[in-house]
Amino acid sequence: MRLRPFHRFAPLGAATVLLLSGCGDSARPETGDRHSPSPKPAKTPEARKTPAPGSGTPWEPDDAMQRAERALDAYEEDGSAAKRADSGSAHLADGVHRTFQASGKRWYRLDLTCDTDGVRELTLTLTRGSAEQAYGIGCGDPEADQFNIPPGAPFTVRVDGVRTGTGLVLWRLNTVARGDVDGCDDDIKGCDS
Repeated sequence: MRLRPFHRFAPLGAATVLLLSGCGDSARPETGDRHSPSPKPAKTPEARKTPAPGSGTPWEPDDAMQRAERALDAYEEDGSAAKRADSGSAHLADGVHRTFQASGKRWYRLDLTCDTDGVRELTLTLTRGSAEQAYGIGCGDPEADQFNIPPGAPFTVRVDGVRTGTGLVLWRLNTVARGDVDGCDDDIKGCDS
């Protein structure tokens, strides 16, 4: 038997595809918009997102970043004349280990938040010279935690990484006028309640 080239069957193949595609369209429910995209196939188990703790919705990195930025923005209208000195983010597995200069006459305010999948609290450690204070940071809070640091020698911010969790840590370091310092004057030395 001699094989025939494919191009001889192209009109029949095209007609079959056209006929079958017409059947597929009539089986799809009408939405009123014939140009709307067809439904996406179900995701494989590996691609499924895991729900954020207590929320019933999936934890998703872009959404987490937006929630964390809103938590940092919660204090923008507090009446202080804050000026941004630094900001950044880190993956939860990497943690944060940064040393900041604290020159000048204005106080520094560190706003820090985290949004994670499965980790409810992180430990923040502030260090300057021999003074050191550790604080628990609640992840997913609607407002960032704030820490006051007076001007002077450099200070270190450390959040230990969590290798078994997924998430991110965001921070902003602002300078504020002495009169705008609210609460403890020096969260590195600590204040008695």
